[in-house]
Amino acid sequence: MGDCCYGSCFLVICRWVSGLLILMGGIICIVVFLEVLPYDNMKFHVIDASLSEFYLTNDDILHYNLAVNISVRNSNKIERISYHAIRSNPSCYGKDLASISLPSFWQGTKNTTLLHSVFQGQTSVKLQGTNLRDFNDDRRDGSYSIYVYLYLTTRLKYAGGGKSGGRDTVVRCGSFRLHLLGSSSSNNQTGLGGLFHTKRCDVYGADN
Repeated sequence: MGDCCYGSCFLVICRWVSGLLILMGGIICIVVFLEVLPYDNMKFHVIDASLSEFYLTNDDILHYNLAVNISVRNSNKIERISYHAIRSNPSCYGKDLASISLPSFWQGTKNTTLLHSVFQGQTSVKLQGTNLRDFNDDRRDGSYSIYVYLYLTTRLKYAGGGKSGGRDTVVRCGSFRLHLLGSSSSNNQTGLGGLFHTKRCDVYGADN
Protein backbone atom coordinates (compact mmCIF):
# COMPACT_ATOMS: atom_id res chain seq x y z
CA MET A 1 0.00 0.00 0.00
CA GLY A 2 2.83 2.34 0.90
CA ASP A 3 4.66 1.55 -2.33
CA CYS A 4 1.52 2.30 -4.33
CA CYS A 5 1.08 5.67 -2.59
CA TYR A 6 4.72 6.48 -3.15
CA GLY A 7 4.41 5.65 -6.84
CA SER A 8 1.29 7.79 -7.23
CA CYS A 9 2.91 10.75 -5.49
CA PHE A 10 6.01 10.40 -7.63
CA LEU A 11 3.87 10.35 -10.79
CA VAL A 12 2.00 13.50 -9.67
CA ILE A 13 5.28 15.29 -8.96
CA CYS A 14 6.68 14.28 -12.35
CA ARG A 15 3.57 15.60 -14.09
CA TRP A 16 3.73 18.81 -12.10
CA VAL A 17 7.42 19.33 -12.92
CA SER A 18 6.81 18.53 -16.60
CA GLY A 19 3.94 21.02 -16.73
CA LEU A 20 6.10 23.67 -15.07
CA LEU A 21 8.91 23.09 -17.55
CA ILE A 22 6.49 23.33 -20.48
CA LEU A 23 5.07 26.57 -19.05
CA MET A 24 8.54 28.04 -18.57
CA GLY A 25 9.50 27.00 -22.10
CA GLY A 26 6.39 28.71 -23.45
CA ILE A 27 7.17 31.90 -21.55
CA ILE A 28 10.73 31.89 -22.88
CA CYS A 29 9.48 31.40 -26.43
CA ILE A 30 7.05 34.31 -26.05
CA VAL A 31 9.81 36.56 -24.68
CA VAL A 32 12.14 35.62 -27.55
CA PHE A 33 9.35 36.21 -30.06
CA LEU A 34 8.37 39.60 -28.65
CA GLU A 35 11.76 40.95 -27.63
CA VAL A 36 14.41 39.41 -29.86
CA LEU A 37 13.01 38.37 -33.23
CA PRO A 38 11.56 41.82 -34.10
CA TYR A 39 15.07 43.28 -33.81
CA ASP A 40 16.33 40.68 -36.26
CA ASN A 41 13.88 42.20 -38.73
CA MET A 42 15.47 45.66 -38.52
CA LYS A 43 17.42 46.14 -41.76
CA PHE A 44 19.72 49.07 -42.50
CA HIS A 45 21.24 49.75 -45.93
CA VAL A 46 23.30 52.60 -47.37
CA ILE A 47 21.50 53.18 -50.65
CA ASP A 48 23.41 56.26 -51.81
CA ALA A 49 26.38 58.38 -50.76
CA SER A 50 28.36 61.28 -52.19
CA LEU A 51 31.60 63.03 -51.26
CA SER A 52 31.90 66.63 -52.43
CA GLU A 53 34.90 67.65 -50.30
CA PHE A 54 37.69 65.64 -48.72
CA TYR A 55 41.24 66.87 -48.29
CA LEU A 56 43.93 67.20 -45.63
CA THR A 57 45.93 70.41 -45.27
CA ASN A 58 49.57 70.67 -44.24
CA ASP A 59 48.54 71.57 -40.68
CA ASP A 60 46.59 68.29 -40.34
CA ILE A 61 43.11 69.74 -40.77
CA LEU A 62 40.70 67.45 -42.62
CA HIS A 63 37.99 69.22 -44.61
CA TYR A 64 35.03 67.06 -45.56
CA ASN A 65 31.49 67.14 -46.94
CA LEU A 66 29.73 63.78 -47.04
CA ALA A 67 26.06 63.00 -47.75
CA VAL A 68 24.63 59.56 -46.97
CA ASN A 69 21.16 58.06 -47.45
CA ILE A 70 20.34 55.06 -45.25
CA SER A 71 17.14 53.03 -45.56
CA VAL A 72 15.66 51.60 -42.36
CA ARG A 73 13.32 48.64 -42.82
CA ASN A 74 10.99 47.14 -40.20
CA SER A 75 10.11 43.87 -41.92
CA ASN A 76 8.20 42.18 -39.08
CA LYS A 77 4.40 41.90 -39.24
CA ILE A 78 3.47 42.46 -35.60
CA GLU A 79 5.37 45.16 -33.70
CA ARG A 80 5.98 48.79 -34.51
CA ILE A 81 9.44 50.10 -33.65
CA SER A 82 10.45 53.44 -32.18
CA TYR A 83 13.85 54.85 -33.09
CA HIS A 84 15.01 57.70 -30.91
CA ALA A 85 18.12 59.41 -29.52
CA ILE A 86 19.67 58.84 -32.96
CA ARG A 87 23.27 59.96 -33.37
CA SER A 88 25.40 59.33 -36.44
CA ASN A 89 29.01 59.90 -37.39
CA PRO A 90 31.42 58.94 -40.17
CA SER A 91 34.76 57.32 -39.51
CA CYS A 92 37.81 57.05 -41.76
CA TYR A 93 41.46 56.09 -41.40
CA GLY A 94 41.09 55.32 -37.72
CA LYS A 95 39.46 58.67 -36.88
CA ASP A 96 35.86 59.50 -35.90
CA LEU A 97 34.48 62.70 -37.40
CA ALA A 98 31.89 64.94 -35.74
CA SER A 99 28.51 63.34 -35.08
CA ILE A 100 25.08 64.72 -35.92
CA SER A 101 21.65 64.07 -34.42
CA LEU A 102 18.74 62.77 -36.49
CA PRO A 103 14.99 63.08 -35.79
CA SER A 104 13.26 60.35 -33.81
CA PHE A 105 10.43 58.41 -35.45
CA TRP A 106 7.97 55.54 -35.09
CA GLN A 107 7.95 52.96 -37.84
CA GLY A 108 4.99 50.75 -38.70
CA THR A 109 5.15 47.08 -39.62
CA LYS A 110 6.45 46.16 -43.09
CA ASN A 111 7.64 49.73 -43.54
CA THR A 112 10.75 51.54 -44.78
CA THR A 113 12.07 54.96 -43.70
CA LEU A 114 14.86 56.95 -45.35
CA LEU A 115 17.45 58.76 -43.22
CA HIS A 116 19.38 61.56 -44.93
CA SER A 117 22.60 62.64 -43.22
CA VAL A 118 25.02 65.39 -44.19
CA PHE A 119 28.40 65.50 -42.48
CA GLN A 120 30.27 68.71 -43.16
CA GLY A 121 33.09 70.50 -41.42
CA GLN A 122 36.75 70.35 -40.57
CA THR A 123 38.60 68.58 -37.82
CA SER A 124 42.16 68.12 -36.67
CA VAL A 125 43.50 64.67 -37.46
CA LYS A 126 47.02 63.37 -37.02
CA LEU A 127 47.38 60.34 -39.25
CA GLN A 128 50.23 57.99 -38.52
CA GLY A 129 51.50 54.55 -39.55
CA THR A 130 49.15 52.44 -41.65
CA ASN A 131 46.36 55.05 -41.44
CA LEU A 132 48.60 57.68 -43.06
CA ARG A 133 49.82 55.21 -45.69
CA ASP A 134 46.26 54.17 -46.54
CA PHE A 135 45.16 57.80 -46.84
CA ASN A 136 48.05 58.67 -49.18
CA ASP A 137 47.38 55.58 -51.29
CA ASP A 138 43.69 56.47 -51.56
CA ARG A 139 44.45 60.10 -52.40
CA ARG A 140 46.59 58.93 -55.33
CA ASP A 141 43.89 56.48 -56.35
CA GLY A 142 41.21 59.18 -56.11
CA SER A 143 38.76 57.27 -53.87
CA TYR A 144 38.37 57.21 -50.10
CA SER A 145 37.24 54.51 -47.67
CA ILE A 146 34.37 55.62 -45.41
CA TYR A 147 32.43 54.07 -42.53
CA VAL A 148 29.20 55.46 -41.08
CA TYR A 149 27.87 54.57 -37.62
CA LEU A 150 24.41 55.01 -36.13
CA TYR A 151 23.90 54.96 -32.35
CA LEU A 152 20.24 54.82 -31.31
CA THR A 153 17.73 53.54 -28.80
CA THR A 154 14.91 51.34 -30.05
CA ARG A 155 11.62 50.39 -28.40
CA LEU A 156 8.88 48.01 -29.52
CA LYS A 157 5.15 48.81 -29.47
CA TYR A 158 3.17 45.59 -29.27
CA ALA A 159 0.09 44.94 -31.37
CA GLY A 160 -1.94 44.25 -28.22
CA GLY A 161 -0.80 47.47 -26.54
CA GLY A 162 2.12 48.30 -24.30
CA LYS A 163 5.75 49.03 -25.03
CA SER A 164 9.05 47.32 -24.36
CA GLY A 165 11.95 48.88 -22.54
CA GLY A 166 14.52 50.79 -24.55
CA ARG A 167 17.38 48.90 -26.18
CA ASP A 168 20.62 50.56 -27.24
CA THR A 169 21.60 49.65 -30.79
CA VAL A 170 24.73 50.28 -32.86
CA VAL A 171 24.61 50.17 -36.66
CA ARG A 172 27.86 49.92 -38.62
CA CYS A 173 27.80 50.76 -42.33
CA GLY A 174 30.97 50.35 -44.37
CA SER A 175 33.46 50.21 -45.66
CA PHE A 176 32.39 51.83 -48.93
CA ARG A 177 34.62 53.80 -51.28
CA LEU A 178 33.76 57.16 -52.79
CA HIS A 179 35.35 59.40 -55.40
CA LEU A 180 35.07 63.16 -55.08
CA LEU A 181 32.16 64.72 -56.96
CA GLY A 182 33.34 66.36 -60.13
CA SER A 183 36.44 64.20 -60.38
CA SER A 184 37.23 62.27 -63.53
CA SER A 185 36.87 58.98 -61.63
CA SER A 186 33.54 57.29 -62.36
CA ASN A 187 31.09 59.99 -61.32
CA ASN A 188 31.94 59.79 -57.62
CA GLN A 189 30.40 56.38 -57.11
CA THR A 190 32.24 53.10 -57.15
CA GLY A 191 30.73 50.19 -59.00
CA LEU A 192 29.70 49.25 -62.51
CA GLY A 193 28.80 52.24 -64.63
CA GLY A 194 29.58 54.65 -61.79
CA LEU A 195 26.50 53.58 -59.81
CA PHE A 196 26.56 53.23 -56.05
CA HIS A 197 26.22 49.65 -54.85
CA THR A 198 23.78 49.33 -51.95
CA LYS A 199 25.68 48.42 -48.79
CA ARG A 200 24.05 46.40 -46.02
CA CYS A 201 24.85 47.54 -42.49
CA ASP A 202 25.58 45.38 -39.46
CA VAL A 203 23.28 45.78 -36.44
CA TYR A 204 24.52 45.17 -32.89
CA GLY A 205 22.56 45.14 -29.64
CA ALA A 206 23.84 46.62 -26.40
CA ASP A 207 25.17 43.23 -25.31
CA ASN A 208 27.33 42.73 -28.44
